[in-house]
Amino acid sequence: MNGRRRAAAGAAGLATIAALVLTGPAHGLADGLAGGHTVYVTNSAREGGDANVARFASNAGGPLTLVDTTEAGRGARGMAFTPDLRFAYLAASDIDQVQMFRIGPDGALTPFGAVETPSPFMIAIAPNGRTIYVGNAGLRTISVFTVRSDGTLTPRGTADTGAEATKGIAVTPDGRFLYVSHGLPTDAEPSALTGFTLRADGLLGRQVAKAKIGISGAETVITPDGRFVYVAHQVSNDVHGFRIGRDGDLTPVPGSPVDGGDAAEGAAISPDGRRLYVTAVGVEDGDVGFPGQVLGFTIGDDGRLTETVDRVDMASPIGIGFTPDGRRMYVSDFSDSIVNTFAVAPDGNLRLIQTLKSGGPQPGFQSVNVLPTRSERTPR
Repeated sequence: MNGRRRAAAGAAGLATIAALVLTGPAHGLADGLAGGHTVYVTNSAREGGDANVARFASNAGGPLTLVDTTEAGRGARGMAFTPDLRFAYLAASDIDQVQMFRIGPDGALTPFGAVETPSPFMIAIAPNGRTIYVGNAGLRTISVFTVRSDGTLTPRGTADTGAEATKGIAVTPDGRFLYVSHGLPTDAEPSALTGFTLRADGLLGRQVAKAKIGISGAETVITPDGRFVYVAHQVSNDVHGFRIGRDGDLTPVPGSPVDGGDAAEGAAISPDGRRLYVTAVGVEDGDVGFPGQVLGFTIGDDGRLTETVDRVDMASPIGIGFTPDGRRMYVSDFSDSIVNTFAVAPDGNLRLIQTLKSGGPQPGFQSVNVLPTRSERTPR
């Protein structure tokens, strides 16, 4: 651990136009920002208010502008997009639904129905866009859905995940394997990361891995080259890393686990695969409180994590998303209901350039979702 830390609020220095807090939507900007993209922030409203998806537009420099909001179910968490970016799917944990949206040319969302599934926590999509996987929190199952040509979801049943309390889900870039972390915030014992083959029809095949992890596994992420998988842990406050074998087996990377901060929950890997960033939401214990932090690690050739990035303090950071070029990173904050924009330096350090209201109350787990630019759309 490098121990260096700074407050996000102070990292930006004096207030500038780029750092002003936006309080209202600016309609019609999404199409007009040359070289821009769309960022969605899901606001869970788990502690009150109305849940929604806030749509932000970004110009080529990275700062965000709130465009509009779309109603969502309470407990709104992660989103998944089809590769052609025609459809989006949202896990709404408190109402036991996966909600479906059409994506307009400017990124606007139009809801067109929902499917039922118990306590959806994390959502992932197969690389070919034909299958959606949803982890059912508190259970030991994943719900599987086929994505039809019109974007509607057809239930394919559930699959046992091999351990109690399904949490994070990640699919390898080649679509061969799916990994699932497990655990609850009330756990006192370590849990497991399990791995499965994925069949040609999208259903889970045989179990190929079961590795011991920390206490209360949370977000699970895989490097773009498919070689390594990492899991953040809410209770043991660490990050475990594994090498993914040719047959899907898991081997701990050297130095694993590493310190993940207080209540590590969110995680994201930079688009170039060189760094892992973790959000630790912080803890309160009576009169003693520990602020949340954003941590950054360099990923070695052998998968080893080395903390090389100065820690950044926030109240309770949780969701993370990158611009496609990796030069900007967006981090949501549950307690403050904000989203911070950071410039990512060549060495991975973060410089705050903007703070905005998140467009709704309490953005939660997997709440920052960045669409690729139009030129990066691929056919299904």
